[in-house]
Amino acid sequence: MSTLIFINENGQNTPFPMDDRIFLGEGLFETLRIADGKPCYAKLHWQRLHNGASLLGIPLEIPFDLWLEKLHYCIELASLQNGGIKVTLSGGSASRGLDAKSQESRLCFDTFHYVKNSHALKLISAPWVRDNNNPIYQVKSVNYLEAIIARRQAQLVGADDVLFYNLKKHATETSIANLFIIKDNLLYTPNVESGILAGIVRQRLLFLSKANAISYFECELDELALHNADAMFVCNSLQGIRTVSMLDKSSFVPHHPLVNLLQELLAKDNC
Repeated sequence: MSTLIFINENGQNTPFPMDDRIFLGEGLFETLRIADGKPCYAKLHWQRLHNGASLLGIPLEIPFDLWLEKLHYCIELASLQNGGIKVTLSGGSASRGLDAKSQESRLCFDTFHYVKNSHALKLISAPWVRDNNNPIYQVKSVNYLEAIIARRQAQLVGADDVLFYNLKKHATETSIANLFIIKDNLLYTPNVESGILAGIVRQRLLFLSKANAISYFECELDELALHNADAMFVCNSLQGIRTVSMLDKSSFVPHHPLVNLLQELLAKDNC
């Protein structure tokens, strides 16, 4: 088993032929933020990609040193000081059929620029629920069709995004971010068992909270807990922390002291 590595130069080196398993949704990706010419949390992203590949049975042969080398090469090639790198891992070429497997995966590195948004989000509850036992929610899959449909429906009614719930009516995540709430200066976030992707920034926020004696709980969060929260925010690798101003008809404090503290701690975090 092996991994072919590609650097996408201005869209001219697209590595996926039509028989690649990625066109059946068999693939993973990582999105890394580039700050001051450096990839943030490079090892954590590498570890999560390896964990996901192992779960799906996709071969991934790239040691961390080579991973880091390719990231820095992309940054230098694009003269990128601030932006992002999307790394896509495909299942590789294989014969037709859902049960077919490839012995050679493909890994593509692609740089991009983006604008960081800071306005508070308006969320609505998703019109359908997720099965928290579905393993697809445990990995950063290339299949984002559910998120695309839900997000477009949210925008049709003037919201920015949706919040998904599971079969038990417990909160999970938005289409692209992990969820946190604050109640009585305590921090709460849905646990992994609720059916979420364990985000990199989520992981760092929990680490920073513990290091700074901020009490937090990974637990099941029902609708009542959400609507009674003092503050709410979401987080992901590119946007960091973004506050939520409204969920359905409930509004939240936009500038909570604990949110401000977490933003400061995250800004100082050595990524």
